[in-house]
Amino acid sequence: MRNSVEYRIDDLAREAETTTRNVRAYQERGLLPPPTLRGRVGIYGDDHLTRLKVIDSLLQRGFTSAHIADFLAGWEQGKDLGEVLGLQEIVTRRWSSEEPTTITGEQIVELLGEYDGDLVTRLVDANLIRISGDRCEILTPTLLEVFVDLKKYGFTLEQLLDLHEETSATMTAVAESMVGTVTRHLAVRHGPGWLPETGEVVETTEMLEKMRSLAMESAQAELARALDRVQERALGDYLSQTLSKRNDVV
Repeated sequence: MRNSVEYRIDDLAREAETTTRNVRAYQERGLLPPPTLRGRVGIYGDDHLTRLKVIDSLLQRGFTSAHIADFLAGWEQGKDLGEVLGLQEIVTRRWSSEEPTTITGEQIVELLGEYDGDLVTRLVDANLIRISGDRCEILTPTLLEVFVDLKKYGFTLEQLLDLHEETSATMTAVAESMVGTVTRHLAVRHGPGWLPETGEVVETTEMLEKMRSLAMESAQAELARALDRVQERALGDYLSQTLSKRNDVV
């Protein structure tokens, strides 16, 4: 598990992609534990972040605050809080680890080499950037840097976005298959709506962690092997065409 991180309320809300108003409201309703006070400053931790993500996810699915409070209280009653938070952490932890960066509108024009409204809209729709007023948050800085670097070789950003969107759709299908395997397995083994009881939380957390590792290793390994196969075939085809043209000239 990652090292413990401390957040002030603004940082916590930003990390959970919610608002400070929501954080305070969840505390008032008893859904979110209060922070640790250091003087007059409230300090939140990873347990608050994971709980906040669970709350937001359930609210977005139409559950009321009362339902969520009953659910959390019933689940945690008689269980080790550390185990429960460990399970919440593995379920809500982001798979992507890259930290976003924020630049100005002028800098995004400089980065892209031009300002194209349609292109910016595509970048937003692809969840690569987020625009807020005159600020631009780059959600995947490394990927966008590669896009810009490849422009030097004659690729257009439109071409690279086409490739990214195709890859993203394929990866979404792969992710749905992998996560679906876990949820179907739990439903078959324990029945619909199952939640781990005392003594099962640790085992379930370990299983999810191993499946997470399998998913990442499998996807990376198969992509590498596929690139080897396709690259070798493409190189062979290219060399064959080159030799054929030279023979025709001779």
